[in-house]
Amino acid sequence: MFIDFGMLMQLRYEAMLSVHADAIWQASIQRFNEERLLKLIDQALDDQNPEAFFQYSAELAGVRAVQAYEQVTSASKG
Repeated sequence: MFIDFGMLMQLRYEAMLSVHADAIWQASIQRFNEERLLKLIDQALDDQNPEAFFQYSAELAGVRAVQAYEQVTSASKG
């Protein structure tokens, strides 16, 4: 049986690219959400709207908590 190592290396390379592309995509989405929430917090402060300020601040804290958890779990995997 003949194994095409060139094809195996190509498949491995493509799989690695896919994983890295997904990681970049997820980081971009998280950064976008964080920036969006920071703008909403600033707007709530400008509008002197404490309810909106606390709502968006809590959402931002949640986003950052998820990021921290993902960093810890990914560090422990590898």
